[in-house]
Amino acid sequence: MKKIWKFIFANIDTLVAIVVSILAAAVGVFGGNQSFLLAGIAATLAILAIGLIRDRQNREILGEQIAELRGNLPDRPSAMAFFRTIPDLSVYFKQAIQIDLCGVTLTSTINKNFPLLRERLESGARLRFLLIDPSSRAIEMSAQRSENPIDFEYYQRRLEGAFTDLAYLQKYYEDIKQNHKSSSRLGSMSVRLIPYAPSFGMVNLDTKKKQGIVFVEVYPHKYGYNTPPTFHLTPEQDKDWYTYFVGQFEQMWDAAKPWDPGLYLQKIPFEK
Repeated sequence: MKKIWKFIFANIDTLVAIVVSILAAAVGVFGGNQSFLLAGIAATLAILAIGLIRDRQNREILGEQIAELRGNLPDRPSAMAFFRTIPDLSVYFKQAIQIDLCGVTLTSTINKNFPLLRERLESGARLRFLLIDPSSRAIEMSAQRSENPIDFEYYQRRLEGAFTDLAYLQKYYEDIKQNHKSSSRLGSMSVRLIPYAPSFGMVNLDTKKKQGIVFVEVYPHKYGYNTPPTFHLTPEQDKDWYTYFVGQFEQMWDAAKPWDPGLYLQKIPFEK
């Protein structure tokens, strides 16, 4: 009911013009009073003219308000609106069929989401892990950038933890491959190593789909590890920059070397 009254008040002049024109036409045609018909037409035109003048004034006022708003807007969006804390990734992992992870060690991400990554493997997801090569200078580079430049052991321990989790995941993947030889839903898992410390970490999910999303964490230097700048991109909203960061992962992946899990598989007491 409120919508009806709102419509009537917003279009009162047009509705009056319609009523007057109908009455004038009826009287002029059926009553034979041509002068009343002419008067009705004149009244209708007058009402419509008033409405046009009002609309023109409203458009001018709106134009002035838009110009004033544009003048008060900053030259670019605030960084506070762009950089946002990365949400709980498990919510996104649960539905993803392609999960690409890139980082220095990925220790926390892998460990925290290990059961979910294992479940995604069995459900047909494609998992790719890209982290630094412990045999390269990447550990030294990461330490030099950190708060404690001589703490190489910190990154070594974190890498060892990540590789141990990945070895368990690799063994689980091999087991489900044997048990699901005819299953079309079986996913895939691969790990590659880069010989340098990346300048940002990435979590890329379903990047070939319309609903794909990329989370980026810009790595800090010396301090700021508790609140690093992070942002996310989607193909619909960010287009070129979304394509750029997806391409960055693919370029690094193509140049990286495959990880050999053999040494870590031997260290873990798997059941025979």
